[in-house]
Amino acid sequence: MPAISTPRSVKRPRAATVEVIEHDNLGPGASASDLVSFLTSYNNEIHNDDGDEEEEDGAGDEATSNEEDVEDPDGDVMATPSKRSKQGLVGSAGGSTPRSTPTKTRKTPTPRKLKLNTTAQDTHFAGIIRPSKSDAYFHSMARSARTSGNPYSALVTPLSQAQYQSYASSARSKGKSKAVVSDLQDSLSGRFTQWQMELEQGFNLLIYGFGSKRRLLDRFVTERLSKYGHCVVVNGYYPQIGVRDVLSKIEATLSVPQDIPFPPSANSPLDRSVHRIYKYFLPSFALPDDIKRLQPTATAPLYLVVHNIDSSTIRTPRSLAVLSLLASSPNIHIIASFDHVHTPLLFSTTIATAPAHSYLPGSWTGTPPHSRGFNWVYHNATTFDDYDLEIASQRLSASSSSLGGITSNSTGGISEEGALQILRSVPPMALRLLKLLFTKQLAALPVQPSYHTAYPVAGTAPIFATDNDILQTLSREKFIAREEERYNALLGEFKDHGLVVEAGVDGEGRTGRWLWVPLAKSAIERLLQSMGEVET
Repeated sequence: MPAISTPRSVKRPRAATVEVIEHDNLGPGASASDLVSFLTSYNNEIHNDDGDEEEEDGAGDEATSNEEDVEDPDGDVMATPSKRSKQGLVGSAGGSTPRSTPTKTRKTPTPRKLKLNTTAQDTHFAGIIRPSKSDAYFHSMARSARTSGNPYSALVTPLSQAQYQSYASSARSKGKSKAVVSDLQDSLSGRFTQWQMELEQGFNLLIYGFGSKRRLLDRFVTERLSKYGHCVVVNGYYPQIGVRDVLSKIEATLSVPQDIPFPPSANSPLDRSVHRIYKYFLPSFALPDDIKRLQPTATAPLYLVVHNIDSSTIRTPRSLAVLSLLASSPNIHIIASFDHVHTPLLFSTTIATAPAHSYLPGSWTGTPPHSRGFNWVYHNATTFDDYDLEIASQRLSASSSSLGGITSNSTGGISEEGALQILRSVPPMALRLLKLLFTKQLAALPVQPSYHTAYPVAGTAPIFATDNDILQTLSREKFIAREEERYNALLGEFKDHGLVVEAGVDGEGRTGRWLWVPLAKSAIERLLQSMGEVET
């Protein structure tokens, strides 16, 4: 009787070869949808991850198929042959029940998520382009560290304003280009009469166009405006200037009385200063008779010229709110220039078109109306003139250097934006120590406006510098840093970044350790306002 033979098992098709053939058949005639995954890095990475896992699964299926395709060497024998177990090197006799092949769990690949740059999108719609934290860091650290405390460049005497003007004039464009610039200046000067009439009707001027408008507006001041009232020119492109410096200069130059009453809502020195100036330039007929006899008013209007109102120190909401109150006065006129194309976005429709305040005889009540605005009139004044002073000021700000030289233990001056970045990254105890130094420096500042600007880094400390021993004693009493090592570590954080400067001798020749912050008074006040929640 012939032996019963079992039929040979049929081999399964290998699924992994389908994916490989499909990729190998991509040729010149492939569709664009097939090429996108290869040309796009993000889709290519996901596709490669899927392909790798599929190839691994295919290899596992192929190995399983080979195990199942092992032929019975004793095909004529009815007994089931022993199979080698996967759990050991030595095979063991298997049971009569066929072993099921374990299924491999296939993990679904998780697609990678694209990281959207939301910071760039938010800052784009927030107004004029604002740098990120990394941009601010590289901006403040743009100058390389000096290996010597006595470089040769520190020995060079800085140029005076007259010398710089003479050298800059000789270096300007010559020939045909100079003639074009000169012709444009003369042509634009013919509009001075129109500009002056618009100012008298209650409008303010916003000048734009390619080229520097500095010489054109200065010419407008000297040839026209200076004959009709007080003129104040603000060089907004200079990085250290602030609106507080402008108000202090106006009050000091025009001798604005300090006993002028201000409304109860003016609870800060900046608000009180701007309300004093506003009331000083009110029309005399608007004041009641009893107030008119006690309070003097200005006899001529004020023309405020602001070069580059789009600068980083003037375009802040706080500064624009102060300028909008001045622009709302009937006797204060603003002429401003800008270069950034997004500058009109700083002003809402209400602020840009609000007219100046109008008063009837004796109608002043002590508080200005709530409506504020600039009532702008735009004028194109393309001059093709060189940006000489504007670029020089930007380079000075980027290099964080000063005309007074740099000591060996500091990194130079710092901008207000850089100081804000430092305040966000230091521990709370360091913030308390810095706030203590801010308070001491503001209390020691003289009343003269000349001391309210940023004092450059120099070998001699200013008269408002704080003695290191006094600051250390106060920090110990307030439980900020009881050990000297801890105190030096906290102070070193600010000294390394140039926010705190140290000198070995003061203006009177006394030796010691004198500390101060190389920022203007207005900048320190704004920083203190941002540190309101910090414990003193």
